[in-house]
Amino acid sequence: MPLIAATGLAMHYGGPLLLDRLSVKVERGARIGLIGRNGTGKSTLLKLLGGDLEPTAGSVLREPGVTVGYQAQELQYTPGNTVYDEMRAVFAEERAREDALRTLEAQLAEASDEAARAPLLREYESLQQAQEQAGIYDVDRRIESLLTSLGLSETAWHKAIDGFSGGERNVIGLARVLLADPDVILLDEPSNHLDMEGVEWFIDLVRRTKAAIVMVSHNRHLLDAVTKEIWDLRGARVTAWTGNYSDYVRQKAEADARQARQFKTQQRLIQRIEFQARRLKDMANAYDDPAQAKRAKSMLKRIERMDKVERPDAHEKRFGAALKSSERHGRIALTIKDFDFAYGDRALFEGASLEIEYGDRVCLVGANGSGKSTLFNQILTHGDWDNPTLRLGKSVRVGDYRQLREELDPREQLDDWAIRTTGLLRNEAVGLLHRFLFTREDLDRTIGTLSGGEKSRLQLARLVHEKVNFLMLDEPTNHLDIQACEQLEEMLLEFKGTLLVISHDRYFLDKLVDRVVELDGRKLVDHPMRFAAWWQMHAGKARRSALKDRSAGVEGKDDARKAFEERKDRKRELSRLKSRYRELEQRINELEERVAAMEQRLQTAFAPGADVAAGEQLARDLASGKEELAVLYADWEAVAAALEE
Repeated sequence: MPLIAATGLAMHYGGPLLLDRLSVKVERGARIGLIGRNGTGKSTLLKLLGGDLEPTAGSVLREPGVTVGYQAQELQYTPGNTVYDEMRAVFAEERAREDALRTLEAQLAEASDEAARAPLLREYESLQQAQEQAGIYDVDRRIESLLTSLGLSETAWHKAIDGFSGGERNVIGLARVLLADPDVILLDEPSNHLDMEGVEWFIDLVRRTKAAIVMVSHNRHLLDAVTKEIWDLRGARVTAWTGNYSDYVRQKAEADARQARQFKTQQRLIQRIEFQARRLKDMANAYDDPAQAKRAKSMLKRIERMDKVERPDAHEKRFGAALKSSERHGRIALTIKDFDFAYGDRALFEGASLEIEYGDRVCLVGANGSGKSTLFNQILTHGDWDNPTLRLGKSVRVGDYRQLREELDPREQLDDWAIRTTGLLRNEAVGLLHRFLFTREDLDRTIGTLSGGEKSRLQLARLVHEKVNFLMLDEPTNHLDIQACEQLEEMLLEFKGTLLVISHDRYFLDKLVDRVVELDGRKLVDHPMRFAAWWQMHAGKARRSALKDRSAGVEGKDDARKAFEERKDRKRELSRLKSRYRELEQRINELEERVAAMEQRLQTAFAPGADVAAGEQLARDLASGKEELAVLYADWEAVAAALEE
C-alpha cells in the first residue's frame, strides 16, 4: 500500500479547475520531483497531499500511522521565536504528555486507596511508554546535533529568526521537518537561497534520509542528482515519468515526437475520410441516392468515434522575443583596475582587477555575502569610460537584470510601467508585454500583485526593448519555471554581445559560460574555462569541506565513515559524468548528421529555379546547427577533462 494515494483530485478557487481528476501515489523510498509552469498548482498539490487543504473533489488517503512533514517556500514561524524555540515546538505533543505525567504524579500522591490508584497507574504507564518511544528524553541532544550538522553555529541557536537571511531560514525549515522524522517529506523549492555548496549539502541529505520525498523544484541539477521519478503538472493533470530530470527530458522528447507522428497520421486519415464523405454527399445529392448519403454519414461518425490524438504541447506558451544586440562595441567591454570597496570596517574588495572583452561569457562566483551583487551595483552606478577603476568600453550599452528589482515600483500599473520604461506608444508597449505572456487582463494590475516569475519576465521585456550589447544578469533564473529558464537560455545563446552573470543555477551556467571569475580573498581570480570544468576542479573539494564542517560535532561520525561517504560521493559524481558524456556523444552524433545533411542540401539550394527564401532559411538553420554543435563540443571536452581528473 502506498504511503499516500490521491484519487480523482479536483481543485479550484472559484474559477477554472486548477487540478482536474488527478491521481498520484507516493510509495516508500520515493524521490519525486514535481515540475510545471508557475501558477499550474504545484504548491496546491503539495498542500493537498499534506492535508493542509481539502480538495474540491476526490480523496487523499494515507496509510494508517503515516506522518507527513511539509516545508513551504517561505518559512512560517512564530514571530520573535528563536531557532531553538522553533525546534522545541516540534515536540509540542510530547511536551503535552510530559505535563500530563506531572499531573498524574500529583494525583497519585493524593490517591487515598489502591482502587483509586490503579487506573491512574495504567494511564501513567501508557503515557510513559509513549514518551520513551518518541525519544522525548533525548530532545535537546537531537536538536543540538541536527543544528550543528546543518551548519548553524551554537551562537545562532538562541537568536530570533526574524533576523536570519532567506537561505538560513530555509535551513531552519528543513531542520524543523527533519526533527519531526516524518515518513513523507513535502518540500516546496527547498534549494531557494542556497548557494552551490548548500545545494550539494542538501543533495547529500536527501540521499541519506529514509523518508519518501516529493519536492517542487526548478533546480535542474538538483532534480538530476536525487530524483527517481518526475511528475509533470500541465493542463491540470500529472504525467509521471521514471528517472531523473535528464531522463524525463529525453523520454518527453521521444513521446512528443511519437505523438506528433501519430497526430499527423490521424489528421491525414481524417482529411481522407472527410474528402470521401463530401464526394458521397455530392453523389447522393446529384443522383438522389439515400444509400450514398447514409454511407457519408457513417464515415463522419467514424471520425467522431476516434480517440483524438492531441497536437504535442499545443498549449505551451513561449516568449515571442529575442535579445538583439546593438552595434558591436570595441575590444574591451569592462576593465576593473585596483578596485577597493568596504562596508564600514568590513573590506569586500582590495586591489581587485579584471578585464572582459567583447563576446566573453563570464560568470562571477563566490560565497553568499562575498560581494558579487555589490560589485554589480558599483559597475552599474559608477562604471564609465572616464572612470579608471571601473571603466566601460566607449561604445558599450549595458543592460542589467537585478535580483532585488529595486527599479520596480509596486504601485505602478503594468501598462503604465511598459510605456514609461520603453517610451513606446501604448499599442507597441502592450504588444511587447504580450510577447512575454502577459494578457490584456493583466494590464491594469499593479506590479506589487505580480509573482516573482512575472516580475522576472518584465525585466526580460525591458532588456529586449533596449537592444544592449553588454548584459549584466544577477540571478536571472530565480523565480522562473523550468520552461522559462530554458527559453531564457535559448535567448542568451543567440545573443551576440558580452555577458556577465551571477547565478547559482549550475544547469544554466553549464550551457552559457566559457569563463569563470571567482571572488576569492577580496580579489577577482580569473579561470578561462567552461563552468563544468571549473566546478569539477574546485567544487569537489569545497563540497567535501562543507559537508565535513556541517558534520562537526555530530556524534558517531568517525573518520572511516567520512572516508566512506567521500568515496560514495566520488562514485556518484563519476556515474553522473559518464552519463553526461554518453548523452553529449549521442547529441553530437545526431547533430553532426543533421548538419551534414543540411550542407548537402545547401549545394543545390541556390540552383537556378530553386526557392531562394527556402535556401536562405536553410543557410540560417545550418549556421544555427553549427553554433549549437560548437557548444556541444565544448561541453563534451569539459566533461571529458573532468573524467580524466
